[in-house]
Amino acid sequence: MRQGTRETALRWVRPAAGAALWTLLGVSTVVELFGSRDRPPLFEASVLVLALASAALLSRSHPLTALGVMLSASVLQMAASASLLVETFVITPWLALLPLGFLAGLRSARVRPVTVMAAVACAFTLAVSVTLGLVSGHDTRTFLSGFVDWLGGALAIALTTLTPLLLGRYRLLHGRLSQDGWAIAERMERARAADADRARLRERARIATRMHDSLGHDLALIAVRAAALEMSAPDGSDRRSAAGELRTAAHEANLRLREVIGVLREGDGGGTAEPVAALVRRAADAGMSVRLLREGPDPDPATPGGAAVHRVVQESLTNAAKYAPGAEVTVRIVREGDLTRVSVLDTGAPDGRSALPAGRGADGSGLPGLRSLVEGLGGGLDTGPAPEGAPGRGFSVRASVPDAPPDRGSEAGGSEASPAGPASGTSETRRAHTEVRERARRRLVDAVAVPASLGAGVVLAGGALLWWIGTSSVLPPERYERISVGDDRSLVERELPRFAYPPRSVGDRPPDPAGSECSYYLVRYENGLPPVYRLCFADGVLVAKDEVRRSE
Repeated sequence: MRQGTRETALRWVRPAAGAALWTLLGVSTVVELFGSRDRPPLFEASVLVLALASAALLSRSHPLTALGVMLSASVLQMAASASLLVETFVITPWLALLPLGFLAGLRSARVRPVTVMAAVACAFTLAVSVTLGLVSGHDTRTFLSGFVDWLGGALAIALTTLTPLLLGRYRLLHGRLSQDGWAIAERMERARAADADRARLRERARIATRMHDSLGHDLALIAVRAAALEMSAPDGSDRRSAAGELRTAAHEANLRLREVIGVLREGDGGGTAEPVAALVRRAADAGMSVRLLREGPDPDPATPGGAAVHRVVQESLTNAAKYAPGAEVTVRIVREGDLTRVSVLDTGAPDGRSALPAGRGADGSGLPGLRSLVEGLGGGLDTGPAPEGAPGRGFSVRASVPDAPPDRGSEAGGSEASPAGPASGTSETRRAHTEVRERARRRLVDAVAVPASLGAGVVLAGGALLWWIGTSSVLPPERYERISVGDDRSLVERELPRFAYPPRSVGDRPPDPAGSECSYYLVRYENGLPPVYRLCFADGVLVAKDEVRRSE
């Protein structure tokens, strides 16, 4: 309830705050334009206010377009003020770029368009600066000083566009970090529920498999006992009839059991603790003619291989009791290192019936699941009619079962797959959380490092250029002393530095001698208002030289 109230309040507060911000920027622009002028600049004010209104309307649906509109208006106004087409430089449009850049980073993941816009704006202002210098006939020193001013303008463009853009992208990723955390937590909760469902299904399948194998085997033995009672009872007696009905009922119950839960067979059924010898003994006690031949120790029924051997023998004895009642069955188990070879061979029914009744699969009912189990352990299963030379027309089951399944990770090149379940969910959460957090951290570093690097680069480049211009405008005192009034201008220029100091920077300079042209040079390079040398020429001859000290 509180969350919904908060979202509703934010839905109303944000548009109101945005409208107030844009209204304030518009009013500030008008005040800045009209405040210090006798004649109102209606056209300039209309263009800037229209650009502000357009950017405000486009900031939500098209943030990059809104940023481009405001940047264009700001750059054009700056170029117009530099070329003296308008009286003053207006700061408010540049302030409007800060929220627009932040919104662009918050609502769009694209950085290249903003970078291109900033580069185009810097190139345009550079072209304007160069054109003004060429048209005005500025000397090299003035032109280089104007280039330093352009560096400051380019830095202002970068700081008002790229910096808020990068901050907006950081805010976007920081918000996604929280949202993705909740989304991953919800996915993990669903994954845990799915894992629990799968675990219950696996347990049900395991129980069904054990019921199918054990109950099916017991029903088959009951059928064998009933068949023995039926054969020993006198013809036509009630005992013989009841024994036959019991045998038929046990056989039909076994078939229904196989149909109902046999399809749920999965894995090895969790194994059994009963050794093969006990299984064969129970079959013999039930009346089956069965013998066990062993070479080596019995496989451990608690291991996957031992459980599979138990399943092979159990399924084979069950099939022999069902499809070849009265047949002689031979179970042979041979241990060869970590491999167990199993062979179950029956002689077929005494009455000559086929060991594979009609409707039975080519490899025996229930044997496909057995084959899957053995092959899953890395072994093999072969079923079919008894080989030539074997007594009778029976059926044989031969299997090679290793004690343990192969290492799937080694077969795949040594790489281990991450386990399913909550552990993999936790690793996925950690990976996704780390990835988003690192991206947000990089965006924050970019938002701080990029403006700082640009600012430091511009300051160093501008400072170095200004230092070089200043030191190239210094006339050393020893050279000044070598110059005398009456010297030819060409001789004097050999002693002069690379650049002359601009006369407009000497605010309180004395009047030039009549008919002369004066140049100024720094006595020394220092901050503030250092003294300057004045050299005046007339008709190619130095007519005056003096030192001008400037007051603060």
